[in-house]
Amino acid sequence: MSLRRLAPALTAGVVLAVLATPAAAHAAPDQELPFRCAEDWTGTTRAKHSPSPKAVDFNRPSDLGRLVVASAPGVVSRVENTGSRSYGKWVRIEHGDGHATLYAHLLVQWVVPGQFVDQGTPIGRVGSTGGSTGPHLHYEQILARTVVTPMFGQQAFVFGSTVVSQNCPDLPLAGDWNGDRADEVAVFRRDAGPGTFEMYAQDAAPTVVRLGRGTDMPVTGDWDGDGVTDVGVRRQPTRMFLLRRGDGTVTRVRMGVSKDVPVAGDWNGDRLTDVGIWRPKAGRFRLLRPDGTHQVVALGTRGSQPLTGDWNGDGVTDLGVYDAVAATFTLRSVAADGQVSLGTVTLGGAGDLPVSGDWNGDGVTDVGVWSTSTATYTLRVTPEVQGARQATGEPELRTLTFGRPR
Repeated sequence: MSLRRLAPALTAGVVLAVLATPAAAHAAPDQELPFRCAEDWTGTTRAKHSPSPKAVDFNRPSDLGRLVVASAPGVVSRVENTGSRSYGKWVRIEHGDGHATLYAHLLVQWVVPGQFVDQGTPIGRVGSTGGSTGPHLHYEQILARTVVTPMFGQQAFVFGSTVVSQNCPDLPLAGDWNGDRADEVAVFRRDAGPGTFEMYAQDAAPTVVRLGRGTDMPVTGDWDGDGVTDVGVRRQPTRMFLLRRGDGTVTRVRMGVSKDVPVAGDWNGDRLTDVGIWRPKAGRFRLLRPDGTHQVVALGTRGSQPLTGDWNGDGVTDLGVYDAVAATFTLRSVAADGQVSLGTVTLGGAGDLPVSGDWNGDGVTDVGVWSTSTATYTLRVTPEVQGARQATGEPELRTLTFGRPR
């Protein structure tokens, strides 16, 4: 997304970015400013800036405690604390092909090594830890161990300029928005201000629901058991789920720690969706049951992305993970006799994000992916044959473009 395409809700008086000629030295990932959508930040450097004058120190008025977000998708490789020297609390994210970013002098860190983070995911807050003499974010873009000129919106950053963040990505979702038993796609929009859910509807304008903030983590589920999927968010600093029912009321549930990833599902088959978390460092799901107890399930490895669905059609939500590098879903299901089975599905490509839903309304959840570059869903549908799932042959792949490409 180009920095010239400014968010519509910018206030007057913001100094727009000064950009140089696009750099062609290397094909960098699509990096955006490491701050929430529509915030303006000034980036500076100096001749003796360690470890390189190509590193950026970002500031804005009252910046202590401001959210820091991932500038591009990737896997966290290091979360360190050097105390009162050097970077202090810092995070490094790997983006593939030798590209990485580093975020230093943080007040808090909300990610763990091995965790996948999407563009715009909060990873901490601006601080003044380590050898810092005042609050700011020290930021580096790295290629093959060398700090390089930072690129935002595929254009080289000019030091000393003030830039408006275009880190405003859509996230893919799915749910049964009209109660017809078949799931449709949706997106959660990380715009400035409130979190915005936009639901696809065939032959009709998308339905828009606002809840929480654009920096929250979205979840979906049938919180009131009426057969229609509702929306929800989890706020990392407070560990609080905000679950919006069909009548507009909001239920609050606190669970986990700030570094957990939220999930949701009907863990006991009572047709009410409950919440849970996935702990990236341990590769474990922790599911909150209606009676207040927790079930812990190990699944996933470094870089996995969690998802849920009823893979065997028994009315109970199962668990799964997606490996973006291998473009492979690992789906865990539990039979009536308690036997656990794991199945794999290969789907997607570089940069795709996973999604799951019952695309044909047969009671069994299928998987899909969403291309961040084209905003295209590819939905894998395994059709029924005389009341049973097709055991052989190729499944149907449906494509649908919805949301904003990055």
